[in-house]
Amino acid sequence: MEAPVGRQSFYALGHSEKELQRLSRQGQVFGPFTRQLFEQAGISRGMRVLDVGCGSGDVAF
Repeated sequence: MEAPVGRQSFYALGHSEKELQRLSRQGQVFGPFTRQLFEQAGISRGMRVLDVGCGSGDVAF
């Protein structure tokens, strides 16, 4: 997870493989809650939403 050339990344918890694994586990734990939240909000496949600073991208339709 390196910053693109010419840009710096300031993620507080770093960009190590260990941190990526932590974010992945976090996504697995919160996955069912996230899915339920999206369903209750009426968000469904094919819709567009803005994802700002939400981890490693594990939430995707």
